[in-house]
Amino acid sequence: MIANALSASPMASKASPFMSKARAVLTNPYFWLMAALFLVLLFGAIEPAHAADATEGGGAGLPWEGPLTKLKQSISGPVAFVIALLGIIACGATLIWGGEVSEFTRRIIYVVLVVCIIVFANTLLTGALFSGAVVPHDAAISAADVAAYAKAHAAALTGVGGR
Repeated sequence: MIANALSASPMASKASPFMSKARAVLTNPYFWLMAALFLVLLFGAIEPAHAADATEGGGAGLPWEGPLTKLKQSISGPVAFVIALLGIIACGATLIWGGEVSEFTRRIIYVVLVVCIIVFANTLLTGALFSGAVVPHDAAISAADVAAYAKAHAAALTGVGGR
């Protein structure tokens, strides 16, 4: 009797908007599908990363890794920079002086332009900002080397000297 009176009250039937939305999300099968997919991708991406780190040590590689690495370095280096620059110029010229270009062609040009800008920026930023020097493992500088350099270049270092 008391339970029926409590459940029949107007306050008991009103759930907060947050709780009703949370209940709707948690009972949705797409939510659980996306959560499972997220977990699979998360744990699937962790293990190959460790395996890739372990294989970079210079062990015996497969025969096609050398040519593929060479191709990757060629495509991501100055070749990509020049191709991206030419693509930006060609897409810009087509959009400016193209005249009557269909909507489909215009969208393709935009896609090519965006890809060229991404490659151009990647190559430009990698070359200008985010690359470091390669120091050989047997390189060493002693105090005598620093003293000899300072003595040889004393005039340039102090600003005194004649030239």
